[in-house]
Amino acid sequence: MIKIRITLESKEDVIREILVNPENNLEYLHQSIIKNLKLDEFEMASFYITDSNLDLGEEIPLFDTSEKDGDVITMKNTPISSVLYSKDSKLIYIYDFMNMWRFFVEYLESSEEITEKCTRKLGEIPEEAPDLKFEVECQEEVESYEDMFEDSFDVNEYEY
Repeated sequence: MIKIRITLESKEDVIREILVNPENNLEYLHQSIIKNLKLDEFEMASFYITDSNLDLGEEIPLFDTSEKDGDVITMKNTPISSVLYSKDSKLIYIYDFMNMWRFFVEYLESSEEITEKCTRKLGEIPEEAPDLKFEVECQEEVESYEDMFEDSFDVNEYEY
């Protein structure tokens, strides 16, 4: 078993620490999060692999919504152990894309326990999703629109 901490990004502390079998898939972890936080099971969700700065990486959605089946790695075909395996491995869990509940999911430790359970419960889910600010670092501004194109580019050279 491994111990995982799930923390809601909000002003109030909402934390759950759970023991899960690392050989289960992320869909199982998704269901455990829903159960332990008493969330609606009919909402969409995705996990995102993240680095130590919490920069979002690859998305692991609940369902493959691509045009060709098998193009996307989904929760069902991703073992928990492949993404949460050390104290350096972290995920962001986005639940309910209309309200954007965002949770930080982190590996805490391996455990000799043999039963999956919630080992720590702190706080309750608020009635409404917390307001989240998505900030993006901007690249240097281009001094003028023309600077974005090569010097030889002239829009007047083209017929309409």
